[in-house]
Amino acid sequence: MHRKQLATGVRMSAMLIAVGLSMVGCGGSDTAPISKVTSSHAATPDLATPLNFAQIKQVVELQSMPIGWKPGAQPLSGRDVPKDAPCRKPSGVCAGETSTVVVQYNNADNTGNVYLEVHAYEDREAARAGYQSRSASSNDKSDRQISMPTVGNASVARTGVNVATGDPFTAIVMRVGTVAALVVYTHEGKVDPPMLLSLARLEAERIQQVQRGGKPTATLSNQEG
Repeated sequence: MHRKQLATGVRMSAMLIAVGLSMVGCGGSDTAPISKVTSSHAATPDLATPLNFAQIKQVVELQSMPIGWKPGAQPLSGRDVPKDAPCRKPSGVCAGETSTVVVQYNNADNTGNVYLEVHAYEDREAARAGYQSRSASSNDKSDRQISMPTVGNASVARTGVNVATGDPFTAIVMRVGTVAALVVYTHEGKVDPPMLLSLARLEAERIQQVQRGGKPTATLSNQEG
């Protein structure tokens, strides 16, 4: 079971990173056509605070996860994007991006995992473009968008099956102020939108706590997953 789950994590992480990179650069705003599959925006403050790698790294720390969760196949990694990086030019694949972090955690019994990808931008306009590009349909046409309450300032959710492992997943892309984030929850044999929603809301709350100048304290540590 453990080896299978690690393989699932590796393949899922590679697939999602590739999808994320392939979708960057589309541009757009929170109110582009994808909004038809999202619910009305929640009353979430649209904070303009830019964040760096040290700050978004705190957002995805393991101690925020449910009881018994542990590091998965994708270790926590990321960086600050240099201001003179070619990709930060208006036509670049990381236009307006200041920092990025990715990580994966396995649940307590190694039957599921969450993949987190957080991108911080220099302002809300750049974050809107980053959110829009990551909200586009994935290259796998079998994925479908699903209705889910809005998380953050804008969000869109989808579900599908990992073609490499056969495991179903649910995913949400969201914008929280100057940050665009991807949260993917994969579980053997079943989709679990409620768990995905809990994880996404957790990340959104922790992002806002950092944007307000504090340390992220929100957790799911009282919940088993």
